[in-house]
Amino acid sequence: MKHIKKYSITFMLIFLLAGCSFLSPKGPSDASLSIKPYTLSEHEGLLFARAGADIPQFFTVNGKIAEDEDLKYSVEVYHEGKFKEELLLTSSTVDKQFKGELIAFNVMELDEKQAEILLSYPSGSTSTTYPIEVANLSRSFGNLVGTDFTLLKDKPTYLAVWVGTKGSMLRSVTPSDNGGLPEDLEAYDIAFLYKVVWTDAGRE
Repeated sequence: MKHIKKYSITFMLIFLLAGCSFLSPKGPSDASLSIKPYTLSEHEGLLFARAGADIPQFFTVNGKIAEDEDLKYSVEVYHEGKFKEELLLTSSTVDKQFKGELIAFNVMELDEKQAEILLSYPSGSTSTTYPIEVANLSRSFGNLVGTDFTLLKDKPTYLAVWVGTKGSMLRSVTPSDNGGLPEDLEAYDIAFLYKVVWTDAGRE
């Protein structure tokens, strides 16, 4: 029950912040689509802390895409550096202009045997559970892009990563250049990577 409440609070706080993100938007660009990390204000950080909720990795989206294009979000799962599966594949669909809207990614430990993976995007959110022996893992969670990043069409961009290892030494993930797949994923027993792709609508 405690985990369900914590999960619900995280959802509500994300929606609250998403609503606030429209107050002072940056105008859309006809030439590019960009994403950058969003740093919580002191007040926003306190909201999460007081609620006892896990803090997601937040990003803002700015720019404009054509009517026949889409912005797709998903989570890739890797086991010991090998691709396992893709989860929560979804798209912006109705969103063609982005004016500082928030997107978010989080991995929340429900108990010792499973975690909840959450994606939040301008037109909604989605989540799933995933079996993880959390009690046996050292974990790390962080973003992979440090500044305002311009997306290239049809090129996957990896924004954030959650990793876990059974080893006693947990090193930080080394980001790849230009939002590519991070290096040394084989050093971790499991990794969840938050991926965004700007592509044509309807393309898998």
